Amino acid sequence: MVETGPLYRDNVSRLIGWGHWFVFFNILLAMAVSTRYLFAAGLPDSALGIGYMLVSWVGHFAFLTFCTYLLTLFPLTFLVPKLRAVQLMGAGLATGALTLLLVDTQVFSLFGFHLNPSVWRLLLDQAQAEGAPGWGWLFAWVPLLFVAELWLASWLWRWSPRRSRSLSRPLTLPLLVCFFLTHSVHIWADATLYTPITLQKANFPLSYPMTAKSFLIKQGWLDEEEYRQRSQQLTGSPQQRLNYPLRPLSVQPAEQAPNILLVVADGLRADQLDDITMPNLSRFADRHLRFDNHLSAGNRPEPALFSLFYSLPAHYRQEAELERKAPVLIDELQRQDYRLGLFVSGGTGSALYRDAIFTTLRSPGEQPAVGGAEGDRLALGRFAGWLADGQDDRPWFSFVYLDALNALSLPDGMNGPFQPSLERLNPAEPYRSEQHDALLNRYRNAAFYTDQLLGGLLGLLQGVERNTIVVVTSGHGMEFNDNGNNTWGFGNAYSPAQLQVPLVVAWPGREAPERFAHPTSHLDLAPTLLQQALGVNSPLRSYASGQSLFTVRESRWRLASDEEEYAIFQGSDITLFNRQGDLQLLDAGSYRAREEANPELTLLMQVMNELNRFQGK
Repeated sequence: MVETGPLYRDNVSRLIGWGHWFVFFNILLAMAVSTRYLFAAGLPDSALGIGYMLVSWVGHFAFLTFCTYLLTLFPLTFLVPKLRAVQLMGAGLATGALTLLLVDTQVFSLFGFHLNPSVWRLLLDQAQAEGAPGWGWLFAWVPLLFVAELWLASWLWRWSPRRSRSLSRPLTLPLLVCFFLTHSVHIWADATLYTPITLQKANFPLSYPMTAKSFLIKQGWLDEEEYRQRSQQLTGSPQQRLNYPLRPLSVQPAEQAPNILLVVADGLRADQLDDITMPNLSRFADRHLRFDNHLSAGNRPEPALFSLFYSLPAHYRQEAELERKAPVLIDELQRQDYRLGLFVSGGTGSALYRDAIFTTLRSPGEQPAVGGAEGDRLALGRFAGWLADGQDDRPWFSFVYLDALNALSLPDGMNGPFQPSLERLNPAEPYRSEQHDALLNRYRNAAFYTDQLLGGLLGLLQGVERNTIVVVTSGHGMEFNDNGNNTWGFGNAYSPAQLQVPLVVAWPGREAPERFAHPTSHLDLAPTLLQQALGVNSPLRSYASGQSLFTVRESRWRLASDEEEYAIFQGSDITLFNRQGDLQLLDAGSYRAREEANPELTLLMQVMNELNRFQGK
């Protein structure tokens, strides 16, 4: 039973007074540790944003520390009103909380997100690993901090009674003001879409600043339509500038610059490159260079094409579009006076083409917004006319994009050799398991049609093939419930079925046919062309995330991503994670989670470094 009486009340009263001072000094310690968040997040670009960051830093960690005391040590003071016991419990709780805070600052500095159950399991697994680096500081930090907290608790018991009344109010009031300012200013910033403040909401752990849009709209103090329009304008605005390339290129152009033809037959899986489904492309691959272990860097057209041209992870795409930053590859082709031709099924009206990849082209040419099988046919016809009309001796670069496979599109009247085939497609209806064979045959017929077009295209190169680099690949693959998890199409998983695509290259000077089995990626194409065709001799890491296609590194990791999700392929493992820090380790063969296994911390650190390397400061 809990004792009562005057002595009990006196002990509890003194312990509560001591506890307030113990909390205050631990607020100062928490603020000292949490300064790492300020350095990791970087300063906002306005004085008001910087002021808010400092005020929210003080208010948030004062509130967080006080709440921890209120929920733990405060009730324990009533249950166990013994000085030594309360001091021991207080020192233990403070040591544990500050250690968690320090670990979270390290996670935030490395990865840009805070501790969650997935990250915590990963850290524990790493800490338990034999000889795991980076955890030695805990063995020194925890006992030293515990001893320091015990000393602080003992010193405060002797110091606090004489000063509680004279100092408590002037020290407490600024902390309360900072806490209320944090939330009231954020309400204003959220209502006015003031991004130097609203973009700070994820800087600190357990931070949930207040918003009141609905209340303000209801009271008539905020115009809902105006707010919606401004919000749409700001959606996707980059937080930081894209710093790409990191430094100007050093170039020694070749005496005889090669022509370059890049053909992307989007939606083409690697396993369709055979003598039956795609005989024309298969024969071409048998005579040239074929990369059998090639992965796209995206599971949808936009991320895949961005990474193919830029050799950057796709999470940089929004910055490139908003800043109208062209790929280094296109800039260098223009600088070397290449004649450029674009032949895109579906047209070049998307932001990816208009504002990013081809933004610096003065006259990209008229591109009809016709896609599917008909759009592919028109694109090939325009390419044939452009190639025949060449009026000068300048080298040329041509990009041909075909997308019939994305929609499983066939020309009117064509059935294809693979039967039974699904005759009608309804995009609004999900695919079903009983449709598998007919749907797969429909896809193979679309691949067969694409191969006919590719055969005609490759035939147009007679006479120029000796000085023309030809690259045939795909943006992404296509899944047909390959792993029995009811996943169909593309853009909904980072499985090998959606990422493994063919890569066939004809390279002047490499006449002997060759097949390569080492890991390659879409991120490798641009640096290969820049180094070995255009004469760029700058360090590769200054303008690319990939490497040369001909560099053999069996243990390399490869990244596929979009703006929110990331997949790391290394050996037979796939590590999935997102911006919120959710982590998962899958088996590449079955695309199912590995039981009792966690991703490698060192691998995540390498990938996060790559994801931030071209971010502006």
